[in-house]
Amino acid sequence: MRVLDAAAVSRLIDNDAVLGSVRELFTIQAEEGAVGFGRIDLSHPRGWLRALPGYVVPKDLLGLKVLHRTTGVGMRYTIYVHRLSTGEPMGIVDGLQVTNLRTGAVSAVATDHLAIRDVEVAAIVGTGPIARGQLQALELVRPAAETRVFARTPENRSAFVIEMGTLTSGRLVSSASLEEAVDGATMVTLATNAISPILFATHLRPGMHVNSVGPASLDRVEVDPGAFGSFDRVVCDSVDLVLDEAGDAHRAVTGHGWEPTKARELSDVVSGKAKGRQNDEEITLFKSVGTGVQDLIVASHLLELAEAVGIGAVVPEVNAVKQESRHHPFSPS
Repeated sequence: MRVLDAAAVSRLIDNDAVLGSVRELFTIQAEEGAVGFGRIDLSHPRGWLRALPGYVVPKDLLGLKVLHRTTGVGMRYTIYVHRLSTGEPMGIVDGLQVTNLRTGAVSAVATDHLAIRDVEVAAIVGTGPIARGQLQALELVRPAAETRVFARTPENRSAFVIEMGTLTSGRLVSSASLEEAVDGATMVTLATNAISPILFATHLRPGMHVNSVGPASLDRVEVDPGAFGSFDRVVCDSVDLVLDEAGDAHRAVTGHGWEPTKARELSDVVSGKAKGRQNDEEITLFKSVGTGVQDLIVASHLLELAEAVGIGAVVPEVNAVKQESRHHPFSPS
């Protein structure tokens, strides 16, 4: 089993490869029974823990991502990768940078199917690590001539523009307000910790595509729940999880009468089972909360690279096997 710490991940990870892994996942996910994932939450006296188990049959992958927050300390992310066919552990991977980049890659896959082809003006709201990952991934599929950056703190906006300006082909400019940022933009990305709506129906224009990746809990809201009816197409990385966990999507259904059957799976759009953008006038929305298999497939690729170049710590077998009896008495189902 190989262990990759944050430094090893930084040496190995590559935006193009992450995008390729995520694109492959959503192609596989359209196949019945090929991909499965779940979510387990636990609160404790010092914070909370979330486990995201999943499997990908064609890649022989089984595993989980664990993220947990300790009050006063911060967040930790770890990905555990096993072979589905044998259960043996393949590796443990630090998940912080994987999380940031694969979140961007998922949006990039969606954007490739939902945004207009030529984006002159884009906007990104938020300047944290997730926003950085979004910008780098979107550059691969929809490089904008100008990207406007908005965050409430001017210092954060300026630092983002300076840091990320060398990583984009177009201009990166600071906007003093959200309205200034989105005016004339045909691609808008929201990567915030907002607990009240920041994007309203009045901000939407024909041809605009919106990525909303911030709300992954019911107390988080980026898009006004009342605005969901203004979108011609709403696509999710997991419809069930988005409607159950993203605060804005959940409230759109429960409080504003938005019909949940209007949401479509990204895997179905990628495979052609569902429609992506149909014309340059449609207004589209992509909502993402993340799934463990997204991290799992990226982590497995990193482990393959690490083995090839000899990076990471190799440790002996740590999962001793208790052999099954002929008539096993327990099944989790």
